[in-house]
Amino acid sequence: MEKFDVAVVGAGPAGSSAAIALARKGYSVALLDKAFFPREKLCGDFLNPINNPVLGQLGVAKEIRQVPSAEVTAFRVTEYRGSETVVPLPSPDGAQRVGLGLRRLYLDDILVTRAAKEGALLRLGCKIQAIRREKERWSITAGAAKERLLLADFLIGADGRNSAVAHWLGLSRPGERTGSHIGFQLHLRGVREIVGEVQIHLFPGGYAGLVRIGEGLVNLCFSLERKRAQNTSVEALFRECLFTNPYLRSKLASAEPVGKLRSVYPVYFSPRRCFGDGFLLAGDAARVTEPVTGEGVYFALKSGELAAEMADQAFKKMDFSARQLSSYEKGCRRAFGKREKINRIIRAFIYHPALLRPLIRISSETSFPIVPLVHSVCGK
Repeated sequence: MEKFDVAVVGAGPAGSSAAIALARKGYSVALLDKAFFPREKLCGDFLNPINNPVLGQLGVAKEIRQVPSAEVTAFRVTEYRGSETVVPLPSPDGAQRVGLGLRRLYLDDILVTRAAKEGALLRLGCKIQAIRREKERWSITAGAAKERLLLADFLIGADGRNSAVAHWLGLSRPGERTGSHIGFQLHLRGVREIVGEVQIHLFPGGYAGLVRIGEGLVNLCFSLERKRAQNTSVEALFRECLFTNPYLRSKLASAEPVGKLRSVYPVYFSPRRCFGDGFLLAGDAARVTEPVTGEGVYFALKSGELAAEMADQAFKKMDFSARQLSSYEKGCRRAFGKREKINRIIRAFIYHPALLRPLIRISSETSFPIVPLVHSVCGK
């Protein structure tokens, strides 16, 4: 049996961020994940430049620059009837902001390694078998054939959209795994002329995102109406959906898949409660996510940071009640509320090309209104 101040379940950006912050403050932290690292993760693989200050604070900026990646300095948006526009990322004070096309294979491994260096104890390859609240402490059974028992005073669930922590705490609702769209990811080689851009391409029933990620690879993510994505092949998805956008067709005509097609359903979830007696949820487990604009990693890192701050306050007061922890949810709303509203507007346009089409045409001539939207997403 192992005893810790804090158990963090999930070693993605949210969990690693929380573990780093708490370990630096001197708490004993166990960081658990069902996977071994490095591992791939379904993601758009675009690291928005708003992450740069956060990654610097976490102490991983140098390591990120040392792994394969590709710089991004502009957004390109096209729609299937031929309209397109290119928007440079914001350049405050004349300094060009730079995003990165970066695989989660590398990003998450860098963050996990940093958490271990700061003093968090890694427990990888540990699938959660049970979580119980016993005498104001958490009892966590994890592992595969060989079970491991951990005790912790505080629990942070950062184990993704299908959170086992949320399940064991009774926060998952029946019927919530329904939705109109399915998300897909595929790495490609041989994609034509994508340099310095993250690209969003619209087609009937969905959209696709492209970004170069280094090592000669391009990450393709796309979202399709569920009814169009069932019982079909990758080739048919390309031919019948993605290739209806002529710009996208020209880029993918000679592309070759590398690795397997990954999928996720649904693309969007409804909100869930993210605090209670002795626990907080962070990142996708708290439904803090945004698949369209590339802000999902930022939301995850910041929510992990906020969760660590709230846990620290709870320990200082020795008050782990839901009432004490309720300000975490309010803090998340303050931190993300404005961006979430902007993302909802962008999402509405993305899934309704008829609304976005005239804006693309206007923006190609006047820079309004898409430029302000891009700058609000990629700037402070």
